[in-house]
Amino acid sequence: MTVAERLKKKLNGLVSDIDGLLVDRGLNGSDEYTMEIGQSPAFQLAYADGLYSIIISPNISQGDWSRSWTNKEVIEKIVSNIFNKYAPEENPLPGSISTVTSVSELW
Repeated sequence: MTVAERLKKKLNGLVSDIDGLLVDRGLNGSDEYTMEIGQSPAFQLAYADGLYSIIISPNISQGDWSRSWTNKEVIEKIVSNIFNKYAPEENPLPGSISTVTSVSELW
């Protein structure tokens, strides 16, 4: 599995510009994914960037079809936690200082 494939999978295919997210963080999407890469600040920040793009995307409704994000607060906590850990000065949600220590806190 490549780095790009892994990020796309982590984001459930909801973000189209996976390569852009990776390049912006200095990663090569065609490299082989390893645990070391997955735990790197660059990969974690690319993941947070992707989640942030989901947060800021609008809810869409057309005819019988709609897409909305009802759990944006949960995603915001994850994004904020990643940025606070690896790059607090880049946090796009600076007012959010919540810390998530366990996934069970999110549900």
